[in-house]
Amino acid sequence: MRASPLALALALIGGARAARADVIHVYARGETFATIAERYYGNAALEPVVVAANFIHLQATPAIATGVHLIIPSVGYHRVSAGETWERLAVRQLGDASRGPYLARINGGAFNVPPSVGAVIRLPYLLRYVVGSEEPMFEVARRFYGDRGQVLFITQYNFLATQRLQRGQAVVLPLADVVLREQPAGSVEAALVGLHNLQRRVERDLPAFRQYLARGLYVEAVALGARMLANVEVTRDQRLTIDRGLAEAYAALDRRDLAAEALRDAIATDPGLTLDPDTTPPKILDAYALARGTAPTTVIAPAPPTARPDSAH
Repeated sequence: MRASPLALALALIGGARAARADVIHVYARGETFATIAERYYGNAALEPVVVAANFIHLQATPAIATGVHLIIPSVGYHRVSAGETWERLAVRQLGDASRGPYLARINGGAFNVPPSVGAVIRLPYLLRYVVGSEEPMFEVARRFYGDRGQVLFITQYNFLATQRLQRGQAVVLPLADVVLREQPAGSVEAALVGLHNLQRRVERDLPAFRQYLARGLYVEAVALGARMLANVEVTRDQRLTIDRGLAEAYAALDRRDLAAEALRDAIATDPGLTLDPDTTPPKILDAYALARGTAPTTVIAPAPPTARPDSAH
């Protein structure tokens, strides 16, 4: 016997609450789902997400009583550890390795390039949508993604053999844009959000940093690099890029000592770091040898005499 949509909804909503600590909103008289979406997301168009997450669309009437607790969906965040790949993260966070390319894409990465250690990535909210009545999938795609063309994505993500949806059927809709305007102060999630935003800002600054180096604006490169490293929570790849760029800038400014220090930091991040002697400028190779402790020792020879010993008085 098939369970009713409402019964299935109650089971799913219980699982959703157990899976993550969602923000809870207490409904007040006079509110609408549009105003609630505007309050939490800054976007009233996300109203259908709040409605579906609370299974309001399955009720005979959309009216709800004052004081009812509503789930406010939001994306999650995860800090990447050594050895994690998009595939492994997809298995743990999304339930299947085949969803790895999607996870990489919403984080601006490439599936064949593992995420950088220390990077804080965004995890989509997995909306469990229960079909209340038969409806075309393109309408679901339009309502939750603003794009009817996402039908294929929904079909593939849910491993469906057909695009036809039936009453009572449940599908998972991963949503990467339900980002809360504010996180509870002092929470772990708030700290991760702050770090995520910081790393994204550093990523936006890196093209300018590379441009300064390419144009020979080494003083500007040093200033920008130091500012980006002012927070030690950049990703592993970001730190390597900045330290190697700083080494280049310092070497060009004839600061062998500071170039070596930047390379020592790079080596601490990546102990296997090597430089190609055929393409690396001599000044940087010299600083690299100093950083590795392999620079030749300088022997100071005595100054030659200014006169013949036998003619001195």
